[in-house]
Amino acid sequence: MAFTGELEHLHIVDIIQLVHTTRKSGIFSVKGSKGESRIVFSNGYIVGANHINSSVRIGTVLVKTGAIAIDDLKQALGATTGAAKDCEPLLAKLIQMGKLKREDALKGLKKLVELTIVELMNWTKGTFTFDTDAVIFSSEGGPSSGDMGPDVVLDAQMVLMDALRIFDERERDRAAGKEVPSFEALFADVLPAERTDEAKGGPSTITADVLGLSDLDRLEKKIPRPVSEMEIFDPVEIHRQKIKELLAGFSSDEQEAFVSFLRKFIGRKAAPDSLEQQTGKAVVLFSGDQLIRHSVMTICKEDGVPVFVTDDEGDLDRIVSQCHSAMRMPVVVFDRPAGPEGGFPEETIVVLRNRLRGKYPAVPLLQFASPQESNFILRSYHDGVWAVLPKPSKEVRKETYVEDAIQFLAAFKSYIKGFQYRPDTTDRYVKELKKDIKALREIATPSDAALVMLATVAEMFERAVTFIVRPTELIGERSVGVSTEKSMGPTHAGKLKIPLVKPSVFREVLEKGLAFYGESRDETLMGLFQEIGKPLSPAVILLPLISDGKVVAVVYGDFGKKVASPVQLDILEILAQQVGISLEYALFRRRMTKASQIT
Repeated sequence: MAFTGELEHLHIVDIIQLVHTTRKSGIFSVKGSKGESRIVFSNGYIVGANHINSSVRIGTVLVKTGAIAIDDLKQALGATTGAAKDCEPLLAKLIQMGKLKREDALKGLKKLVELTIVELMNWTKGTFTFDTDAVIFSSEGGPSSGDMGPDVVLDAQMVLMDALRIFDERERDRAAGKEVPSFEALFADVLPAERTDEAKGGPSTITADVLGLSDLDRLEKKIPRPVSEMEIFDPVEIHRQKIKELLAGFSSDEQEAFVSFLRKFIGRKAAPDSLEQQTGKAVVLFSGDQLIRHSVMTICKEDGVPVFVTDDEGDLDRIVSQCHSAMRMPVVVFDRPAGPEGGFPEETIVVLRNRLRGKYPAVPLLQFASPQESNFILRSYHDGVWAVLPKPSKEVRKETYVEDAIQFLAAFKSYIKGFQYRPDTTDRYVKELKKDIKALREIATPSDAALVMLATVAEMFERAVTFIVRPTELIGERSVGVSTEKSMGPTHAGKLKIPLVKPSVFREVLEKGLAFYGESRDETLMGLFQEIGKPLSPAVILLPLISDGKVVAVVYGDFGKKVASPVQLDILEILAQQVGISLEYALFRRRMTKASQIT
């Protein structure tokens, strides 16, 4: 079956989450004035994509991220240019050659998909098609060969979360007047000469290289349906089919009443003021109730709040950590304990809650519970849960369950929309910022100005280092939490050196004068980890200190052996600018003092 529709009626984020929650398989294609882009799904998981610009390829991404060398790419491409029936996909060939690790193949594919999604997020017009007949994936798990181990597939929720973070960062930089390079510039084809013939005619078919798939051996191609047989993509109808399945024991009128409730939130875009209020927030729902999972993801879209659902204990911690890395504070919601409708034992929920509280003390916890479970409700509040919401039960009041569920979901939506964190960490950091700026007025030396920045980074991160810029390297000046305990304060860091002879994330910060926050597999960064130890979370920050128009120092920070937590990046960037001004003033006073002594 093939569906088609208009992007102005349904946003790309909504489509991806809808395909994920309904566990659909097929090729999602988007066409617009810029061209065409595709994302491939297998049972709701993303297994491939191609960027709107054909020069942004999986091979280029692997080279640019340092996963493989350009000679490895050339060798693999040479080995995959035989007859079509003998042609082996690029990722599979690189892994077989021993040039690419499976985890690096997964990261490279993830980056390609992120670039594709972020590009499509900017599109407000265009047509899309989701064709479930284009490709059918094997029941054994999709596009991989049996001798390659686990499939190279991506959790759509995780990819979408990182894509949202990248999109937010780029939009914030644009609003601040900063230069935002295009993905075409960042990931320009490293082998343009070898692509000449293909560029002339353009790729006529979906290939493994274009889509970044690990293997096409177990993909069965079907004859495309005529365009006239395509149906209009109707998200309401898709929701209707899902609700009929989930409310199979209820009347058609009750099912339709529930669909009518969800219809209010389907395809509606969040107002700009609502988006601004909800930025930095995400709902993480731990539940096995398919109706609640599907409904919560649908009703929160209108307010611009992303929802990530799981019923796996291991995934819960991973999603919360990912939210922090993406600078979103997760509101973790636990479904009610096991009852006649299934679920998790009460003790399992209590253990998970306490584990999260110990690891992420600032993360808000919400709990669903039956009104009759008074002991569990009291225990939840005793354990530090912020709120307990009464969830209706099919078994207790089936005759009014649909009505009760609608009322419950409407109340939950309102609660999440108006939810405010306590304590307000932003206010705390604003107060610290004011204090730091006041302290900078009394700074007499450049070293003391940089120390203010180092101390502030150490407040948000577990480890921090100030590096002084030299022509061919960065030299450590002082550090916190690197060679000694964080509580010991700043210590000498002269043994730490960062070479600048090769392109790296450090050199990019120096050349552009812009802060960097996120993950990177940069070779130079990996070299630093060998010196100070690899942090538990891959997210790092690099803040340039600019004086007299050039970067004179870089402050580095990471989370050390602790999990990532939300970062007030705007506050750090503001302080870095103020430190730069103080540096200029300190240097000016030094020159004036010397001049007066000479005269």
